[in-house]
Amino acid sequence: MRTKEHDRKTGSAGQPVCPRDWMQTVTGRLILLPLILSGVWIFETFLFQGWPQVFLSPRPSGLLFYTLMTCVFIGILVPVFLMRQAFLRGDANMHQLGFRSVRRTVLMTSLTLLIVWVAVVLQNPFGTDRMAFVSVYLLLLPTGIASAMVCCVLAGTHVQAFVRERGALVAILAGTAVSALLFALSLTAHFPDAVTPVSFLRFFSAGALSALFFFAVRDVWAVSVVVTGILVWLTDGWLDPAQVFLQYPAVLAAALLCAGTLAALHWYLSRHYITIPAPHG
Repeated sequence: MRTKEHDRKTGSAGQPVCPRDWMQTVTGRLILLPLILSGVWIFETFLFQGWPQVFLSPRPSGLLFYTLMTCVFIGILVPVFLMRQAFLRGDANMHQLGFRSVRRTVLMTSLTLLIVWVAVVLQNPFGTDRMAFVSVYLLLLPTGIASAMVCCVLAGTHVQAFVRERGALVAILAGTAVSALLFALSLTAHFPDAVTPVSFLRFFSAGALSALFFFAVRDVWAVSVVVTGILVWLTDGWLDPAQVFLQYPAVLAAALLCAGTLAALHWYLSRHYITIPAPHG
């Protein structure tokens, strides 16, 4: 009987894997590809946002370019392509990847938005100015969606599938640890000048909470809402709501572009791919 360990070292015919076929092995497609994509995404984050500091002084051209290249292309389109491959190979089903029915998605996202808004009412990082929170939330929404897609949905789910045979608890802990580390590294790339060992630990903890939330609800929209809200609180004092509001049309356009792309892909996946059974965990 062929085992997963055997598949990591050999091809489908039991022959040694050539370097060009390495990405088709279990290790290649569940570990290497997601981590390589995550590394590219983090590098693009630094190149297009962290280094030019787009968030600190938003400009339409820089903001939209960052959103299109880093959040839409690398943060959504490529991960969905890899998730589709995972689905077709039986590594994970669409429910495990966070793409659920419209009714469940709307319900879970609405409840999550309500919880986030209650948290804003109780502890707004901008005092009584709730529009400031909304402005910064919209600014960070593309980043929140991309972070959820890359760190939790793609990397976390693939790592979880890779170690699934060792039990559900080990799989969830492994997926959470990888998701948290990628989340912390991505925020370091976003704000390289402001990161300290303490803030990195906060980033890691926030990433772990986000991943655990995703594994609990398995909904890409709900975890995107949570991640974006967390980003607002984590960056408290780093962003100027007045600067953000001056570029509100571009901020809104970037948020709609990213959310619209995810919605279109969600619709496509729900229309063309039927969820098939896959191992739990």
